[in-house]
Amino acid sequence: MPNNRVPDGNRGYRHPFVFGLHYLGGVGDAPRTLTDLAMSQFSAEIRRFPEWWKHFKDDETRRKWTESALQRTWNILTPSAEIGTRLSLAQISYVLDELAGYASLRHDELECQVSCFERIWESDSLLSSASIRNLSMALDELRTRNTSSREHHALNYFIDPALYPLVYNKTLVSQRDGKLLPIPSPISSDIYTVSSRFALLPADVSVGATTGSVKFTSYINNLHPGDYGKAYELLETLLGGFIPLFERTLTDLHRNNPLTPRISGGYRYLVWDEPEPPDHSDDEDGWIIYEKEMRQWALNRPINVPDIPATGYKDGIEVRKHQVNLKGRSLQFIVSAYEISLSPENSSYVGTTWHVEGMKNNRIVASGFYCLSTDNISETSIEFRMAVTFPRGFTAGDTGATLRTWGVRDGDSCNQHIGHVPIRPGLALVFPNIYQHKQTAFQLKDTSRDGHLKAIWFYLVDPDIEPLPSTSRVGPQQKYWIHKALDDFLDERLPHEIIDKIMLHVEGVMSLEEALAYKECLLEENRRFTQANNSYHFCIPFDIWNGPEVIH
Repeated sequence: MPNNRVPDGNRGYRHPFVFGLHYLGGVGDAPRTLTDLAMSQFSAEIRRFPEWWKHFKDDETRRKWTESALQRTWNILTPSAEIGTRLSLAQISYVLDELAGYASLRHDELECQVSCFERIWESDSLLSSASIRNLSMALDELRTRNTSSREHHALNYFIDPALYPLVYNKTLVSQRDGKLLPIPSPISSDIYTVSSRFALLPADVSVGATTGSVKFTSYINNLHPGDYGKAYELLETLLGGFIPLFERTLTDLHRNNPLTPRISGGYRYLVWDEPEPPDHSDDEDGWIIYEKEMRQWALNRPINVPDIPATGYKDGIEVRKHQVNLKGRSLQFIVSAYEISLSPENSSYVGTTWHVEGMKNNRIVASGFYCLSTDNISETSIEFRMAVTFPRGFTAGDTGATLRTWGVRDGDSCNQHIGHVPIRPGLALVFPNIYQHKQTAFQLKDTSRDGHLKAIWFYLVDPDIEPLPSTSRVGPQQKYWIHKALDDFLDERLPHEIIDKIMLHVEGVMSLEEALAYKECLLEENRRFTQANNSYHFCIPFDIWNGPEVIH
């Protein structure tokens, strides 16, 4: 039977393909307090210093970091404002003490470590300079020979996963009995997260049981294995370096390793004296003044927001109840590679919008980003935000408390910004798909010459669900690949007209024009999904009057 089932949402790792309005109080992790988010900013900044793990125990270094942090105001970006937050000496000491745990989590050989926030991992040393140069040359050759990779504007694909996708009711998929049949549209009532028309085609990957080296056991969609064998070898080397980062992100994402905030609990007011109402009900001016005073009083009356434990940091940030091991397993990855090219005539790139990768059909659990090279461009970053639930334990309507504690007021979107990672050559970054991300805008530094950013993405399909239809079961749909194979292997004396007639009877292939048309439909479908995903998952409006554990 054709496999047209949607991956079970209750199996595998957490994912963002959930209709959050079904849940009272939103979806996601518990919100961090403004202080906790400021502490995360401070910690991430420290861990960007070269060899911080060698210096964090040094008394003089610690003193300098402490003095600098005491003078800082940490700007926390909330859904409706930017709120300046100061850290106390105790909170700064907590961050510096927990560096010992982050140092324990580091992998010295791969030089990988926790990045700007929990569950996000990074490294700057996955490939040698020679491998970087060779992979860049291999991709340049691919772009030169593959004219279909040319895109409008600044983005040019070397490997485009949206081109020649699986098209339901059209693409031929190998079944267990050996027959080639189209897969019908998924059986699902979920029109929000499930595509009824398309799915991206992952490649199958075998991971070595001891070394963790990888081998593509099926072709990468839109990368010809016969023509670009060297590119496959270099991508395997790169992906092999990514496996430990994926293991760590999945470990942190595992349901047995819940994310624990530094600060928990609720707020407490110190002063309850509120403004007195007018003596007379018909005193209109008096009531206007009273309402204004009440608003100011609600926003500014003295409050004790929750804080770190009085005992400070007590170890354990590095402890994991469950460790994910991907060695010896068969995995599925969707591969993408592109270059953002700028010129004096087209000197800026607008960046991307907030999004997750794929739809529920593909069940991407984590994304791996690699910056192959940059030249003559301004600073750019990958930013992250996470969906959060409503805060707990607040008084209904108490905007002054929720804003000063968690940075959220009535009607705000239930998400929190959790940091950014500056993009630089050699950066390898892995993060879970439960976080939305976006790349910031950039432009040419020197507007008299060209510039570029060259990047590769590996999208990991949830390894704990049933394998999805992949390129192991779907033959190449590129019509020109088949035509070229016939040209190469049939007798050269055979007239081209005969080959053209043979191609008319080849099923399951697409012309470039058809593939581009399907791609545009797929991208439009993804744009609609992203809008819905914002409305129903990442931007659920906070209701300050209702929700779990609201005090009335």
